[in-house]
Amino acid sequence: EVAPLIMESVKGAGLVKDPKQVPRLSDQEIIEFIFFPVVNEGCRVIAEGIVEKPADLDVATVMSMGFPPYKGGLIFWADLVGAAYIEKRLNQMAQQVGPQLAGFFKPSSYLSQCARSGRKLGEGVAAQAASKL
Repeated sequence: EVAPLIMESVKGAGLVKDPKQVPRLSDQEIIEFIFFPVVNEGCRVIAEGIVEKPADLDVATVMSMGFPPYKGGLIFWADLVGAAYIEKRLNQMAQQVGPQLAGFFKPSSYLSQCARSGRKLGEGVAAQAASKL
């Protein structure tokens, strides 16, 4: 049976505070759990000037990681979802997992700034420095 292996893996990874109370996740929650941390990391890349423009990440995620092209790319999709919602969910996820993983879900400063101001992630940072590539 697979269930004991899954429980052992969950416990070993520290993905939940109490492995005996693993939350049941909807399809939507699974999508958010997988992609919102990736959006968050994309926001760090934007803020650090690693890409010239956020649309570069859209192209990269479609071409390299198989993100569905009809969704427009990771950052475009994230703007449809909304920075405020993504920030809220990342904070909730940080509370769900054990303390050793909570930092993984901590929203980046760029994501938080966009969430507070209502600015789209795809707009990029103001006065962004030249790409560091």
